[in-house]
Amino acid sequence: MTLPNDALRELVSQYTRLKQENQELHEEINRLRQAMRSLVRLQSKIEMITPQSNPYEVIHLILSTALEAVNSKDGSLMLLDEETNELVFVLVLGAAQKTLTNYRLPPGEGIASWVVASRTPKLVLDARAEPLFSPLVDKMTGFMTVSLICVPLIYGDRTLGAIEVVNTISGQPFKQEDVELLQLVALLATLAILRAEG
Repeated sequence: MTLPNDALRELVSQYTRLKQENQELHEEINRLRQAMRSLVRLQSKIEMITPQSNPYEVIHLILSTALEAVNSKDGSLMLLDEETNELVFVLVLGAAQKTLTNYRLPPGEGIASWVVASRTPKLVLDARAEPLFSPLVDKMTGFMTVSLICVPLIYGDRTLGAIEVVNTISGQPFKQEDVELLQLVALLATLAILRAEG
């Protein structure tokens, strides 16, 4: 029995669509597995942190885990200078590392300042269309921010700073699930920083 051309085309179309959906699901499962492995590694390392631990190593571990969890290679961990209300880029990984490390973001400037002030995470799918986005850092570094996530580091009434990740490796915008993963990293990061402070 031969299928009519229309029916055959429909079957081929459905097969192609299902194959694509299957590939996307497979990639998503692999990404989630990678994220979970990163979080488990971070959690196990946090238990070994003491006031004698090297704070730079602690922060590097946290930021590396954050980037790995959300499939990015560019990000920063900023701590709030409570005297000046500036956010200090204490660790930067990726293309802007040399330029941004130790840079102080003026109070109220950009998404990170809003996140710290509001104590609310922010997902930005298109930086150029986001009113809170400040091009200051991109101009200074020559970097091109497309999509970003910024989450606060919170302990009780205290806001320690923020973690910001920029642009996925795949070039696709971040998703809400990435925000949730980064919030978990931020929680572990806050505990690690407080343990290191003693």
